Amino acid sequence: MIKAIEGIITKKQPAFVIIKTASGVSYGVFISLFCSAKLETGTKIELNITQIIREDANLLYGFLDLGEQKIFEMLIKLSGIGASTAMAVCSSLSPNAFSSAILNGDADTLKQVPGIGIKTARRIIAELSDAKLIVDENVPNYANEALLALESLGFKRDRIVKVLADCKATNTSDLVKEALRKLA
Repeated sequence: MIKAIEGIITKKQPAFVIIKTASGVSYGVFISLFCSAKLETGTKIELNITQIIREDANLLYGFLDLGEQKIFEMLIKLSGIGASTAMAVCSSLSPNAFSSAILNGDADTLKQVPGIGIKTARRIIAELSDAKLIVDENVPNYANEALLALESLGFKRDRIVKVLADCKATNTSDLVKEALRKLA
């Protein structure tokens, strides 16, 4: 399994690059539009890779941002969501915008992605928010722990996220106490 590719970009299209490695092998890699905007032909780059092997193809999807790769990998695990739709999400929404849409149940944001209608948007929100797969890497660990603790007490995730944004505590126990006072 290929996990990363380092090499020089020899050809670039809006959502596809060809990378020539030091050994002389060139790989075709699908990328998001956000990733494409950061790349230049002739520069040396290392992309994190998600490899999808099918009966008729061996496809490589490259990412500079690990959050974007995480979203892509979560989406392709959902039934009815293929790699092209997952890459469309990565090209249309930043990892933070996607996480926010899932946490807040914002189907309208997901509907802006080409190929996603209202039913698919609602299903994505339901499957990912129920599985608690979205954890914002920009949020400190204690905030994620507090969110999970408050959820286990029966509070709704979207309400917790709004309350935690207003809290000032910097450790899990104080944050839970402060949030409980605001949730009560």
